[in-house]
Amino acid sequence: MGRTYTLLCASLIWGYDSGIISTTLAQKTFLPYFGNPSADMIGAIVSTYSGGTGIGNILGGWLADYVGRKKTIWVAAIFALIGGILQTAAINIVMFLVGRIIAGFAIGLVFAVSSIYNAEISPPKIRGVVVGMQAQLICIGFAFANWVGCFAAYNKSDAAWRVPLSLQILFAAVLILGLFWLPESPRWLIQKARYEDAHIVLQKLHSDEAEPDFYKREFDQIKQQINYEREVTIKSWWALFTKPSYRHRLLLGIGVQVLVQATGANALNYYQTILFESVGIEGHAVLWVSVGYGMMGVIANTACLMYIDKVGRRVALILSASAQAVVMTLIMVFFKYFANGTSKNKVGQGFAIAWIYCLSISFSLGYTTLQILYMTEIFPTALRARGTAICAFMGTAMGVLFSQVSPKAIASLGWKYFSVFLACDVVAALTYYFFYPETRGKTLEEMAELFGEEVAFTDHISSVTTKENGDKSMETTARAQQVEVELSEA
Repeated sequence: MGRTYTLLCASLIWGYDSGIISTTLAQKTFLPYFGNPSADMIGAIVSTYSGGTGIGNILGGWLADYVGRKKTIWVAAIFALIGGILQTAAINIVMFLVGRIIAGFAIGLVFAVSSIYNAEISPPKIRGVVVGMQAQLICIGFAFANWVGCFAAYNKSDAAWRVPLSLQILFAAVLILGLFWLPESPRWLIQKARYEDAHIVLQKLHSDEAEPDFYKREFDQIKQQINYEREVTIKSWWALFTKPSYRHRLLLGIGVQVLVQATGANALNYYQTILFESVGIEGHAVLWVSVGYGMMGVIANTACLMYIDKVGRRVALILSASAQAVVMTLIMVFFKYFANGTSKNKVGQGFAIAWIYCLSISFSLGYTTLQILYMTEIFPTALRARGTAICAFMGTAMGVLFSQVSPKAIASLGWKYFSVFLACDVVAALTYYFFYPETRGKTLEEMAELFGEEVAFTDHISSVTTKENGDKSMETTARAQQVEVELSEA
């Protein structure tokens, strides 16, 4: 477990990088240092990061399969280090933007690979908790960025924004060092026929198991399962588009990522300080209000981790989207009447801030964890890296759109702009209700049943029949012993 928690530092970087730009924009010396850039340029500061993330998403899927999960995360950490250095030392806006792109690229790699690694390296019985903890570290990183930015604002020099940005360098360095002690994914090692290395990794990971030969049986299960998938699965990017059941999974994964961005929560994260200023919060108080906003996500996601395996993924998605719709409606109403530049109603302005807080809560009640967990669960092992990469890229592309448009839209449309997010929230809730299957309680192998495939496994050498959405039945002999089932029966 210590090895797994070391990797969670990658999620801390992800959350910190996402949160620090908001307080950086609010520092009194930041925008003047770069010549008070226009709203378009401010949007570019945010969207270039997302653009780099999109590139990282796509390359991350390829690198994860080609050089391995661990080395891909290593590459991400090195780029995060470089991006942090460039942002911290920026002497002009171009240098800062390049640093943002590189940092975004690093986070794109992390997004595409770290959840896969966590799922594949963790013992099956705690896989959901570990992936959920990844989301929790993102929230903690975001909240920590707000705290750092708030305290840094007491400094009136350029250090007010350079020092907070420099912490990206520290986190990246810790991750680079920590990766020396992390093993490669045993599933990837077996896919590359590095059986001895995989055997050693599994022995280390399960050295504390009460059953001494557990890792041997797990090794046998993974090896046989991957060999089975090689016989019945088309291992290429095109399989995700040409095979109906895989295309269905891909659309569901993309749907979650796109709808997460369309809720508006992530876009408003970047520009929260602008919103707080619009309802009368001034000076240093803006940053303190941001600190409270960041803590809401940590608290709500903690609650999500407690019920996500009880109520299920589908219910949590519907809950989060529905709550977002309600909160966005209230934000529209209160910003219409109390963020118009003339209102002096402190109570109304206070409620407007409270609803922004509630937006963070409603998002983290489901979305924070499930935007990572759901897409990781639904793909077969052979296509997990590729499918996750495509889904993450589509979500990032939507994020780029909203992060670029939002500052001008907020400035010109005000509260009316939030109606776009409200409509998307309603569509999201209905989409999850009618089209998304429940994945709770199923092993990764059993996911095939949700998409029209029947895969029967036995504990001994036997004939296995697979039916795949209108494709002709195929028979193969396989010994497929599911470790997840064994654990539940042990």
